[in-house]
Amino acid sequence: MPIFGKLIYSLDFTRLMRSVYLNLQNGMRIQDSLEVSKNVVKNNVMLSVIETSINNIFIGQSWIDPFEKTRLSSPMTTEMLKIGMQTDLTEMIAKLLEYMEQDIDNTMEKIIKILPEVSYAVVGVVLIFFVVVVLVPCIQVYMGGFLFEAYL
Repeated sequence: MPIFGKLIYSLDFTRLMRSVYLNLQNGMRIQDSLEVSKNVVKNNVMLSVIETSINNIFIGQSWIDPFEKTRLSSPMTTEMLKIGMQTDLTEMIAKLLEYMEQDIDNTMEKIIKILPEVSYAVVGVVLIFFVVVVLVPCIQVYMGGFLFEAYL
């Protein structure tokens, strides 16, 4: 879960930011963009963070704080968003999307490198289970010590 949880969150966050980026390019305000873009996300944790950030906008606080408080997104992404709020947000979200895609690609490469080793371990456990459960009693019956011990 530590690897896949962060990966799933990163994929959802990238999908959200891509949608926000498209909406901001078309002239929407940030609160409207978040409101429309939350329909892209299916993750309940991400939806609650988005709702909190929309509420923060309405009360005059930073919309980036809920993403930062969950500690699921990297500090780099939240800092990039904070810098984007001070400069040009659409340009910074475009750079953030490039960074997130590289990060997701690196994580996927790591998982793909480890996957054969994990599958070998699973096959090994299944083989050991087969030997212990099936073959050991068969060998004991063949050797004559398994069924006839009760009569001696």
